[in-house]
Amino acid sequence: MGSEALLMVDRSSVYESRMFDQYREMRLDIDNMSYEELLALGERIGNVNTGLSECMISKCLTEKTYCSSDQNQEEAMCAICLEGYNKKDKVAMVKNCGHGYHVGCIKKWLSMKNACPICKASASADSLKEG
Repeated sequence: MGSEALLMVDRSSVYESRMFDQYREMRLDIDNMSYEELLALGERIGNVNTGLSECMISKCLTEKTYCSSDQNQEEAMCAICLEGYNKKDKVAMVKNCGHGYHVGCIKKWLSMKNACPICKASASADSLKEG
């Protein structure tokens, strides 16, 4: 009787493992795919755009001209391109969090993703409520 009980336990564990891994056939091994196969997969899956329109981007940014006030102060830099700000560079602040970037850098970023690159706060939360 002990061997029958053991056999039942073995069968149940086999069935549980099959139920747990019922989607095994649907998984893709992307590590071993060729470049062409990855491109084809990308076309099948599609693209999810979480970016903002130009109109929404202009509503959630405050633009100004950069000017350094103190020579001894550590040089400020754009967290997107990692370049320092020069005098008279156009910089933009995300209204919701106050982080600043080069205008071109943050506009390109927000066209792809609705989030501050530093703190991940939604860039358009307030502007969506207003308009």
